[in-house]
Amino acid sequence: VILGPSATAVLADHGADVIKVERPGSGELARAFGPFLDGVGLSYAALNRNKRSIAVNLKSEEGLTLVLRLADDSDVVINNFRPGVMESLGLGYEHLKKRNPRIIYATGTGFGTSGPMAESRKPGHETVAQALTGAMVSNIGEDGVPRRIAMPVSDMTAGNLTVQGILMALIARETTGVGQQVEVSLLDGMLWMQAWQIAGAANPLPSGTPQHGANPLDGGIYRTTTAYIVVTGLFKANPLANICEALGIDDLSIDPRFDSEVNLSHHASELHELLQARIGERSAEHWIPILESFDVITAPILDYKTALAQPQVMHNEMIVETTNGRAVGHKHVGVPVKLSATPGAVRRGAPEVGQDTIEILTELGLDRHKIARLKQSGVIATGDEN
Repeated sequence: VILGPSATAVLADHGADVIKVERPGSGELARAFGPFLDGVGLSYAALNRNKRSIAVNLKSEEGLTLVLRLADDSDVVINNFRPGVMESLGLGYEHLKKRNPRIIYATGTGFGTSGPMAESRKPGHETVAQALTGAMVSNIGEDGVPRRIAMPVSDMTAGNLTVQGILMALIARETTGVGQQVEVSLLDGMLWMQAWQIAGAANPLPSGTPQHGANPLDGGIYRTTTAYIVVTGLFKANPLANICEALGIDDLSIDPRFDSEVNLSHHASELHELLQARIGERSAEHWIPILESFDVITAPILDYKTALAQPQVMHNEMIVETTNGRAVGHKHVGVPVKLSATPGAVRRGAPEVGQDTIEILTELGLDRHKIARLKQSGVIATGDEN
């Protein structure tokens, strides 16, 4: 419910005509996810703006025929099902490419389309991808308990990789004249996202070599009298000495506990206590400008409300309002990729189930009598049933 929709959201923001094929009635499962505003699921709406919706019963012969006709005229087909589902519906890659050799067929799965996990039909999910790739262990708490990263990092990463794969396949098609299949999984995407950590774990490093992220200077979190701040001491010949100078304390980099990356990783908690003792004496408003004057990378740790109100976020147009349907005035994240000549935009909010069915079928050449019959027989829905 995130991998495919996030990929198509990026494409739709930049002008692709994305047609969402949904079941009549309830539509996509994510429509039922909260929070809700004016009866609209904001989670669903965030990743389905700029799209059109056609509601078709894929288990009916006439419904399948309609979707096959859509695929015949499409550049790209994207699905987010478990391996085998599209084939069972009669919409597998081998079948579609016979009808449309130029089709780009993108498949997003939990683990891939082959191999032991795929063949066992193990369900894929964000938390499973994090659990199986070391991500939860890398996010271990002070109590020693692994923790999930509280956002859909594997889904969004896999969605972005799907966009890359589609664009590469479209470029290749300009040369070859034919399409191809694009496969992305949550498992592979989550491993790719941790490329630095995987490089350290996959190779036979000397005993005691710290893993990436073990250096306490790489983003330490400290409590001031007013807020938490993050302090990163990197990109300097002696970053710890630089931080100490900014804080007005003795140079801890000459302490044998902290005089190398290995020693720093072994004595991380001790260093944190020493720096926390000093930083905790004053406010974030006091320390941040001082640290920045010494070219130390630092920032306050913000909640979502405060983060969205930042002038830079507003300047970057990263909060936008939808302007149509039930979602008028609803705010969502903006377009992160800025193109100078062909900029993306949020042109419309997420569609109702089947809102565009009549328009899309008319484009396929069906007349109003045929459309009315299909609706009467339950093959399609047009968004005005309720």
